[in-house]
Amino acid sequence: MRFGVVIHGAEVIDSGTAARALDALGERGEVIATLGGAMGATAVLDAGLEDRVAIVPGQLVSDALLDLASGCDALLLLNHAKSRASGLALGGMVARKVSSRIRVPMVHLDDGFFVVWSGRPPEGLMKVVRELAPSEASAPALGTADEGTRPVYGVIPGENVWINGTVVGRATSSKVVISSRGGLLSFEGLEIKQHGLGKLGEVDLFRAIIRSGSVRRTSSRPLTAPRGTGTKVILVDHRAESSAFRWEGVRAAVSVGDDTTRITTALLARRGIPVIGITDGDEDGICSDRTAAEGSAALRLRPGNDDQLGALVRREVFRGRDSVEYEGTLDDLIGSIKELAGDKLLSVERKEV
Repeated sequence: MRFGVVIHGAEVIDSGTAARALDALGERGEVIATLGGAMGATAVLDAGLEDRVAIVPGQLVSDALLDLASGCDALLLLNHAKSRASGLALGGMVARKVSSRIRVPMVHLDDGFFVVWSGRPPEGLMKVVRELAPSEASAPALGTADEGTRPVYGVIPGENVWINGTVVGRATSSKVVISSRGGLLSFEGLEIKQHGLGKLGEVDLFRAIIRSGSVRRTSSRPLTAPRGTGTKVILVDHRAESSAFRWEGVRAAVSVGDDTTRITTALLARRGIPVIGITDGDEDGICSDRTAAEGSAALRLRPGNDDQLGALVRREVFRGRDSVEYEGTLDDLIGSIKELAGDKLLSVERKEV
C-alpha cells in the first residue's frame, strides 16, 4: 500500500499530528509526503522531518494531490484549521479542483475531525485517521465556484488579510470576499491598505495564497543552524515567504519593510543567514516569531521611508537586481545602507555575533 500525504501549513506539524500520522502510516505501507508553503517548510525543519517530507517550493495543495494521485493507492490531506467551518471550506475548495481528476480515495484530516472527500479509503488509512481525529464530518456538496470570486474563510474581524505574503487590508467582517474583474481586484468586508495593494502586482486569484491573521498560529522550538557560508546577498522587498526557498549560496539578505523583515528574518534564521532589515515602524504584526540569525540587524527609519531606501539600495548596492555577489563584510554592507539612509535613519538594532 502506498499513501500520498499532502501537508498544508505549519500548525499541523507544530501540533505533532503530522509526525504521528507519518509514523502510523509508515507501519502500514510506503508513505510519500509533500509540502509547498514557506511556513510549513520552516516547521518541517524545526520538527526534524526534512528527510520524510519533500518540500516543493510554492506548490499548491491541489497540484500536490494531483501529482501524487497517479502513483498512490490513497491520499491524505493534513491540515489544522482555525475552526471546523474553515477546515471544511479549505477541503471543499481543494476537492472541487481535484475530485474529477483523481481515481483514488482522498481523506482530509483536520483538527479534531476528518472528512472522506472521495472514494472508499483503505481500512489501514481510516484506522490511523480515526485514532487522530475521532469525529467524522460529512462532506458538503461541492457545487461550482464563481470564476471571478474567492471567499476567504475563517476570518476574524480585525485580522489582517494577505495575498501572496502582502497585507492588503484589515477585515471588518467575518465575511471577506475578493473578486477579480478585468484584472482588477475588489474586496468585500475589508478595509484596504493601499500601500500593500500597490505592492501586489498582477494576481491570479485562484492560484494565489490568501490567508488571514498570523503567518504561523502555532510555535515550536526553532532549528539552530550554523552561520551561512555562501557568497551572495539577496534582496527581499516583498513576498517575504519566498526567501525560505532562496537560501542556497546566500550569506546574508537585505529586506525592505517591517513585516517583510520580520518574516524573512525568522525564515532565514533556520539556515543561519543574517538579515539586514529596512524598517520604519509600520509592522502589521502578522508574524510573532522573533528568531534571528547572529549578525542580523534592523535599521529603523523615519516613518514612510522604507520603500524609498529600499529602491535606493536596489539601485546602488544590488545594481537593479535581486541578488549580488558581495565580497565585503556584513558591517560594510550595513555601513553602506546607513550612508544611503542619511538623516532618515533613527536607530540600528543588532543581534550580536
